[in-house]
Amino acid sequence: MKDNQKLILNQPNIITQARYNFTEYEMRVLLYVIKNIQDKLNRNDVEFNRSLFSEFDYKIQFHLAEMMASEGEKNHTRIRKALKDLRDKSFEVEDEKHWFNVGFINYGRYVKDIKKWELQVSFLLMPYLVSMAKGYTRFQLNTILRLNTHSQRLFMMFSQFCETGIFKISAHELRSKLGLEDKYEEYGGFKKRVIITAEKEIKGLFDEGQSDVWFKLDSDSKKRGTEDFERTLTFKIFYSQRKIVQMEQAKAETLRYCTQILQSMFPDHQAYANSLLGYLVGKMHLKTFSERLERMEDQSQAEGKPLATYAPLIRHIAKMDFNFSNS
Repeated sequence: MKDNQKLILNQPNIITQARYNFTEYEMRVLLYVIKNIQDKLNRNDVEFNRSLFSEFDYKIQFHLAEMMASEGEKNHTRIRKALKDLRDKSFEVEDEKHWFNVGFINYGRYVKDIKKWELQVSFLLMPYLVSMAKGYTRFQLNTILRLNTHSQRLFMMFSQFCETGIFKISAHELRSKLGLEDKYEEYGGFKKRVIITAEKEIKGLFDEGQSDVWFKLDSDSKKRGTEDFERTLTFKIFYSQRKIVQMEQAKAETLRYCTQILQSMFPDHQAYANSLLGYLVGKMHLKTFSERLERMEDQSQAEGKPLATYAPLIRHIAKMDFNFSNS
């Protein structure tokens, strides 16, 4: 990926769907940041929670041994390069309220006398990283670290489609998301070295009990006379029993959360709230909608306004983004 290329983020988990090609060590840094955020959230760190609603950048300090197997000179060089490259990567975020462009990290530095590394993440990017921290379990993050770079990306993509069990994407788009347009001109090589390799890696970890998810390419046919990458890839996603239980629990929790928030937003229009909930469940959009509600709840806390203030906006989002009509 070239330094001046941008990632377009339209919703929190779009980080896993965006176009980029992180190296192994850049991914190590990313996952370390996510785990660090998870620890803060799990401890209900008051200072950290307060900073989420402010404009303070988030600073993380670490020793190399926390991220790498050793403190060797090669690993110092790798992490230094990873931090430099992450600072140069440009993220462009656009949603219903604003647009901004930001680097993945503001800076990276190494304090030699105490052998400590430091990086800083912009407050603008923090809500999206917090969403990722909430979206992946520690078990899943450890699974990701066991995979090669492209398998990591595919695992992260497929983990976001637990509710459907099916993931469809064009071969051209998948190659683009992985940043591999210049490396694979023929689909056959891309399929063999990227997709099939990832299938085997992830299934191997699943069989060893080290992954809750695995996938299989179900179809990849194309129309006669079209370009090699102009084909739709359909993947089937399979889960362990533990993952199935977790998914059902997560669905129940998401429904409970959405019900609670919508009741607060529409105290005098419960029929509308119930109708909207039923529609979202039927269309399997409840998880996506809950992410919008979470951002709305964060906004209400930051602005000190009651949730009911945002009821008109939620009606607009439900109609325009989710095609809900209460007529």
